[in-house]
Amino acid sequence: MTATGTIGVVNKRETPIPAPSNEEVKPFSVKKECELEDRNSLHQMHIDLTMNMSDKDAARRKPQDKHLPMPKVWVSKWVDYSKKYGLGYQLSDGTFGVFFNDATKMLLDKGSDVLEYVERVKTSENVKQDIRNHFRMEAYPADLKKKVTLLHHFQNFLRDNEQAHCTTCNESAVKRSNDTLDGGYVRKWMLTRHSIIFRLSNNNFQVNFFDGTEVFLWADKHLVTYVSKAQTRKTYEIGDILSFPELAKRVKYVKEILSQLIGRT
Repeated sequence: MTATGTIGVVNKRETPIPAPSNEEVKPFSVKKECELEDRNSLHQMHIDLTMNMSDKDAARRKPQDKHLPMPKVWVSKWVDYSKKYGLGYQLSDGTFGVFFNDATKMLLDKGSDVLEYVERVKTSENVKQDIRNHFRMEAYPADLKKKVTLLHHFQNFLRDNEQAHCTTCNESAVKRSNDTLDGGYVRKWMLTRHSIIFRLSNNNFQVNFFDGTEVFLWADKHLVTYVSKAQTRKTYEIGDILSFPELAKRVKYVKEILSQLIGRT
């Protein structure tokens, strides 16, 4: 695999982050393929951010120094070859994955021979959902051979290119079991002018800006994890966002992205 795609690298330039346009998020906002659970989760994130960022007193409050948890898993490296194959990425727990252009996914744990293949299928109720199949590397179906080969190419490329985007990789990450792949994966993704966005299978929402900062919204908690310009990773309560201008600026952008994804005007 030659370096003809777009690899996730840290861009040190200080660039403004304007509100995203409707055209910018259009590729991600196909409502027919947005399941009810997914849509409800995005909607709840938007409500939580809107309520807390409209609190004028929040910016004047001095937040307490709290030791909040890190996410169990996040995207730590990626390379965009979607013009030919798809998106290759590495998770913070060491797992390598590919989101292929046909919307199938493949995962390989760093320390085992367990391969996972994820297909998007319609149920009898005409609802799309991911079906996860597990194989040993020595016993996967023959029709997956090309995709397994591509997975290995992506794996080698990400592993050998240490300058790939990697913000505090493996910090506080939870290692998967060597016998199973039961963690998260990239369910959807998109590029905007200023960021790459990952929608994880556990409904968490990760936005990596091209200046090296990152906003990670938790789906099940009122928390946001932020990677600053200094490349430090820290988790905050949503109610404290306005007390940190650098974080608030980026969360405002994320809120606008969410607004468009759920069909708000």
